[in-house]
Amino acid sequence: MRGLWIIAGLAVGLGAAQAQARPLPAGGVTAAEVIEVLRASGYRAEADVDGVGDPMVRSATDGTNFAIYFYGCERERCTSIQFGAAFALKQSPGLARINEWNREMRFGRAYLDSEMDPVVEMDVDLELGASTEQLQSVIGTWAAVVPAFKTFIDF
Repeated sequence: MRGLWIIAGLAVGLGAAQAQARPLPAGGVTAAEVIEVLRASGYRAEADVDGVGDPMVRSATDGTNFAIYFYGCERERCTSIQFGAAFALKQSPGLARINEWNREMRFGRAYLDSEMDPVVEMDVDLELGASTEQLQSVIGTWAAVVPAFKTFIDF
């Protein structure tokens, strides 16, 4: 767990040097703002739309594709976002192993999908305001969660 924090701190520090911190308007974030921070932090980022018409951003970290889903959207601003990555494995790690992740790890909630493949997600509430610096921090945390989860599930 300590290693996860060290990696997250390094990722945040690197991202912070690449983008100028500024506050974002109250009421959440837009997909364009998230894309801007991802790109300024060295990630690819593509705008998309989810199955119900809400914004979605596609990106990757540690060689793994992930999506950022937007919730509570009104007039382009969305009150929360969710990072998510799914992994197709030949053999499921099993529910006991996934429960171990959820019990031991503070960031990144895991579950098995309908095909028994592992999924890791991380929710972020931004309703009361945010800054580009906060988004960089969240991205750094997610960038630490993904490789830690991959190692945990032997991906």
